[in-house]
Amino acid sequence: MTGGNGSGEKLKRWRKFMYAYNTAMCFSLGPPMIVYQKLPRAILKWPYEDPVMMGIYGTIVTSVGACSAAALRSEEAQERFLPLFLVQILYKTMTCALLAREIKKREVNTWGLHLILWFFVAYVIMLCGAQPWRKDAG
Repeated sequence: MTGGNGSGEKLKRWRKFMYAYNTAMCFSLGPPMIVYQKLPRAILKWPYEDPVMMGIYGTIVTSVGACSAAALRSEEAQERFLPLFLVQILYKTMTCALLAREIKKREVNTWGLHLILWFFVAYVIMLCGAQPWRKDAG
């Protein structure tokens, strides 16, 4: 087994894991954000009371879970759904920047904001590991 082939298989396994992880995380978080919006705010001590945005974000999260579940069907499907990871990397990075700004201002500073910030940072790192950044990586 050559180094390139082994790294390609490793990337495919990591990608499959990330689709499964996305599916589990999104289906456990998205529907409660839509159906019972007070639960996530109560658990995370989220300071904002905007049911419309919580509903929209919950719908997006649930949709990402559905797309990730669809990607688990086959290796070809995993290749087709790779832009999903790029979109997540972009919006999670922007969310991290906004959360860091809010934390830095110290107007609203709860442990829930810190938890989401570091969770998203770790998530972005994991998603970056599933992307074929080089042409020969996938």
